[in-house]
Amino acid sequence: MKLRRLLISASAALLMVLQMSMVSAAASDVPTVAGGDDDVFVPIGEIQGELDLAASDPLGLLVGIDAIRQHTLGVDNLDVWVCGANTTAQSAVTQLEADIAPYFEFHSRGRYEPRFRPRGNAGGDPNGCAQHARDNASPNAEGALFIMPGAGGFASPGFVCGFVPCPQARYGQGNARHGFLGHSSVFISTAAHEMGHMLHWPHSYTGASSGPFAEYDNALDVMSGNYGVWGDGSLGSFPDPYGTAAINLYAAGWIDPDEVLVVDRGDVSVQLVTGNSDGIRMVVIPAGNRFYVLGPRIRSTYDPFPNAWRGVEVYEVEVCSGSAQQCINDDAKMPGFRRIKPHPAVPFDYSNGNEYQEPLPHVIPPGKSRSIAGITVRVGQIDGNRIAVTIDAPTFSDTRNHVFVDDIEWLANSGITKGCNPPANSRFCPDAPVTRGQMAAFLHRALPDLRASGATDFSDDNGHVFEADIRWLSATGITKGCNPPANTRFCPDQLVTRGQMAAFLRRALPHLRTSGSVEFTDDNGHVFEEDIEWLAAAGITRGCNPPANDRFCPNAPVTRGAMAAFLNRALGG
Repeated sequence: MKLRRLLISASAALLMVLQMSMVSAAASDVPTVAGGDDDVFVPIGEIQGELDLAASDPLGLLVGIDAIRQHTLGVDNLDVWVCGANTTAQSAVTQLEADIAPYFEFHSRGRYEPRFRPRGNAGGDPNGCAQHARDNASPNAEGALFIMPGAGGFASPGFVCGFVPCPQARYGQGNARHGFLGHSSVFISTAAHEMGHMLHWPHSYTGASSGPFAEYDNALDVMSGNYGVWGDGSLGSFPDPYGTAAINLYAAGWIDPDEVLVVDRGDVSVQLVTGNSDGIRMVVIPAGNRFYVLGPRIRSTYDPFPNAWRGVEVYEVEVCSGSAQQCINDDAKMPGFRRIKPHPAVPFDYSNGNEYQEPLPHVIPPGKSRSIAGITVRVGQIDGNRIAVTIDAPTFSDTRNHVFVDDIEWLANSGITKGCNPPANSRFCPDAPVTRGQMAAFLHRALPDLRASGATDFSDDNGHVFEADIRWLSATGITKGCNPPANTRFCPDQLVTRGQMAAFLRRALPHLRTSGSVEFTDDNGHVFEEDIEWLAAAGITRGCNPPANDRFCPNAPVTRGAMAAFLNRALGG
């Protein structure tokens, strides 16, 4: 973790920021220390076979849950050694027990308990310290912490053996699970950060920064900035650690699946909670090969960020989708097999004092709303450790980012459509073409009071799902049939062209106000030319080739999404 304050020069801020190199278990039992600009390393162990990537996660959000949670639940025994710092192991343990143990007890809700055992002096060289600690590890030690001089630190979650726990469960077995902590500045925040890496928590940076501090531009996460205003008014990494993204708490097993709301469709209101209260702790909005996570951030003793940053924070999460070997090779900086990015990805400038007094871009403050992947999220007021959130999602799961989503919502709310996959009707199929039978149903539901008399008895609609709608359509005079001049058939499963749709709407709404005209280049002499010109003059169509819109495409099929737009413009007001 690169830690800095305005009063520290840029060169001094790089004190002891190191990186461990990645080697296989077979090559060496203890990874060697090397210089670098990152503070987390993931050594690779023996990978046996492949598994279903998300098999052990009931929500299917993350891969390798079993490996990630190897040390996150229950007691975590950690040896504490001094590695060159001017302090004692007992003094460091006293600090860790006073501040770090309750920090993790709060965020894990008592599910994770680090126990620190003072072990003495391991030397002054990181490589030698790690070897000494391994050779003299406590019998049940699952990891080690080393107290270094200077600031910053580096850590590892230990050997990764694919998506299942490694057999090296103990530090004495060479699991390489340890953290080096600079003791001279913000020791407790450094400890929380590096222990986070030991629990498979990755950085959560924007990706929009450059330079040695590029992975530390998220002020609100202990894993990527932890910035605040010190008592003397200076700015930078805060001495008391903040919390972390909700997805990290879920990965650790500190949020249960039934405490997660996965948004699919429809509207819902929830109370997001922190602390020990029962309720929803995380909202997930799926978006193709990634998803968005919403988590409550409410200031508390163990999340002491500036008041201006309270609200609901939003992260974009991309999970490794390859084999275990690919995930480890490609995502060496992602110890939890996932990339977490603030959304929107706007870097925080720790040196700008004004940014500590304003809401963070990736946090929705109380009283504000934001659209995320086609879903509107409205944040209400904070009441203790609860924050009200209203989520307005489209009625159908396949229309969120569609160009006609608003028209489709109007169609659904008006009772004109029920969906395209009965009986669930969870989808609308916006890009599917409209059949003549469906058109009859749309118009019947939209205009049930239209005067009707003397239905035509078509020969091809008997027993059809839309028979009643077709009979109504013929009784109103909107349709004459599909086989002129006899017109004994309706052809209910035949697709509706845009020209036919113009004729249907003109016959259904002959008194609709019109003004002006649009001269399309492709309807001259067409059988439905007058209907098309009427449709344009009524403002129901704009054309088929934006932005020019000088063509109507009269012979192209009408899609269900476009039909929603036509009806909304005609009837929605």
